[in-house]
Amino acid sequence: MFKIAASVVLYNPEDKIFNNIKSYANKVDKLIVIDNSTTHNLDLIKNINQSFDNLIYINNNTNIGIATALNIACDKAIELGYDWILTMDQDSEFINFNHYKTCLLNFNNTDNIALFAANTLYNAKEHLPSNPTCNYEEKFIVITSGNFLNLKLFNQIGRFEDKLFIDLVDYDYCFKAQEKNYKILYFKDVLVEHNLGSLFERRNLITKKIKIKTEHNPQRIYYFARNYLYIASKYGKKFSKEASIFKIINILFIHEVTKIIFYEDNKFKKIYAKFLGLYHFLVGKYGKHNIY
Repeated sequence: MFKIAASVVLYNPEDKIFNNIKSYANKVDKLIVIDNSTTHNLDLIKNINQSFDNLIYINNNTNIGIATALNIACDKAIELGYDWILTMDQDSEFINFNHYKTCLLNFNNTDNIALFAANTLYNAKEHLPSNPTCNYEEKFIVITSGNFLNLKLFNQIGRFEDKLFIDLVDYDYCFKAQEKNYKILYFKDVLVEHNLGSLFERRNLITKKIKIKTEHNPQRIYYFARNYLYIASKYGKKFSKEASIFKIINILFIHEVTKIIFYEDNKFKKIYAKFLGLYHFLVGKYGKHNIY
């Protein structure tokens, strides 16, 4: 394996994310921190600066979006001569990063590999195997966190889509890679602790049964709706199994709206956000948009 850079995008982080960064920062050659915060945690930034000698800190002073931030990190890594970059979310912690590096050393030819992916789980520590293997499988789509991105193919694949701003930029990149017949290889025994949304105990409106649900706020729901529709329109014909427009509409406006109505709070704003995302998709409005 070649020299390794790592990147993490910050957005108004809490102090506790330092331990997440610590789980991999000293095990890579270069750490690139892209700060999209609108409210800076000065104590955390000071701690990061003092703790990691391999740090490059880029402060954007505003939220430019995850896609643009990732592009900045990849461009910087390429400029510094790196062939691979680890992409991490601020709320992700590696459980066995050294095992990941061991697995990657098994690959002599990576010319057709767009990225390697780790197993991202909410409770990853509970799933750590006693004897982890380097067995892998091909995946069609993976999320950003825990990926090793092949920078030799980055511009050829097509970079991250800036206009999507935040959600599903990872899905879009995976579809681009699949279009060009590059592989995405996933290691089940490489574990990353990762939180997706917030967990809530919710009671069904009709049956009164209680379930634990993952929820997103209306702002994120807007981006998910708009960007999912963009992906379906761009890739749905070629990849109908994964992204047909009918499948995406069913998920967004039947399955998820039903879940919001029966289980979630703030129902009106969340449903409004979905249909605003639909409207902006139809009129071609992309980029950052504050629904409040």
